Amino acid sequence: MINFSKHISPVKKAATFIMGCFFFLSCENDMDVIRKMQEKKLSVDEVKGVTSYLSQGGVVKAKLTAPLMLRYYDSVPRVEFPNSLHVDFYNDSLQVESYLDAKKAWYYEQQSRIILTDSVVVIRIDGDTLKTNELYWEQNLHKLYTTKDVEIRQRTKTIFGKGFESDEQLKNGRIDSITGILLVGASKFAGN
Repeated sequence: MINFSKHISPVKKAATFIMGCFFFLSCENDMDVIRKMQEKKLSVDEVKGVTSYLSQGGVVKAKLTAPLMLRYYDSVPRVEFPNSLHVDFYNDSLQVESYLDAKKAWYYEQQSRIILTDSVVVIRIDGDTLKTNELYWEQNLHKLYTTKDVEIRQRTKTIFGKGFESDEQLKNGRIDSITGILLVGASKFAGN
């Protein structure tokens, strides 16, 4: 039997040991790579050209249209409308009663909550208009609200304020803090 340790010089032993260490270290995985591999992959459905109807008790209540819808399946399932949405609300005779536009929206299914942001406008057929940059729609409570600045335009006045709450039809609304009122009407300077 040949004893290899007698025939290998100490320099060669050290070189072999160091090379073995490099080989061992090169096989080790980067911890960030391992973490990313272990993360749950987020599943997202993408739908273009969306048209959806909301009905209650077999009666159509609303029609939603949007150019893009993203549905996320994770710990908080949600639907996102990143490129605007438009909703027509119908009365019991299927006549448009009001409509809503927003540049972005999120629907949280488990909470039955819709968050609308960025240039939110709600217009009733009678002309009353609500403008804000953020609006919450609590479907289970049948109410709309915001804590942000609002502008409400009516035939005879425009009301500015902060914070707003109303039913879904904007029939019973109140502003938390009115910051100004602009009366609309004939001015003695009209026509000049």
